[in-house]
Amino acid sequence: MSEKGFLSAADLDKLKDRFSAAESRLKAAQAAVQKADTNLEYAEVRAPFDGWIGRLNYDVGAVVSPASGPMTSVLVTDPVYVEFQVNEADFVSFRRRGAESAEAFSKSLGLSLTLPDGERYEQPGVLDFADVQTDASTGTVEMRAVFPNPDAVLVPGLYVTLRVEGQSGEAKVLVPQVAVQETIEGKFVLVVDDQNQVAQHFIQTGSREGALLVVNSGLEAGDQVIVEGLQKVRPGVTVSAAQKQIDPQTGALIQTGEASQ
Repeated sequence: MSEKGFLSAADLDKLKDRFSAAESRLKAAQAAVQKADTNLEYAEVRAPFDGWIGRLNYDVGAVVSPASGPMTSVLVTDPVYVEFQVNEADFVSFRRRGAESAEAFSKSLGLSLTLPDGERYEQPGVLDFADVQTDASTGTVEMRAVFPNPDAVLVPGLYVTLRVEGQSGEAKVLVPQVAVQETIEGKFVLVVDDQNQVAQHFIQTGSREGALLVVNSGLEAGDQVIVEGLQKVRPGVTVSAAQKQIDPQTGALIQTGEASQ
């Protein structure tokens, strides 16, 4: 239009300057909108995973920053991890099976939990992790099992009893822990023989299975072990015994009315 004489060159330059200024203000406004959108997104904190939220450390509307500390804790409840230790002898036996068979061996283990109320947790677990070194102060190796927890029965920090069972292995004799006594000579139990006489058997014990102990030597399957009235009997005396059953988890005795055990 300036070529046709409608605008002078000076007026055209002024319009160009005004247009450039308007463009700059538009870009600044757009940047301000983008910054406001970003700040609005920061006002809503989203966890990258699902879980339980703990106690809030700040009220709604409070201004927080990275220096303010955590606002709350979010805990993942499914799955959960159970940390435990095994002695170094068992760990060496595990490693001797070879690196190639370690995964298959871990899958052959049956892992189950007993909850603090004495009930057994219905979901089985699998071995998830074994540390690469032993703890020199305890002679144990840190290990970890993973358990599904769809109903959120298990919560972080809970103390549970882990039971590890192999799919195959040598049968072992179990004895109630309440029946085991100890002197400077070692651990022993009192048994009743075929003539109803009391005899003392020194034993070597292994791992604990609930209220029972694994007996590595000193007892045979079928031996009748005295579990009650231990202070009233001694080796060599003849007794009239009554058979009792024992709860393998709690150790509670139930009388059945026949021979002592």
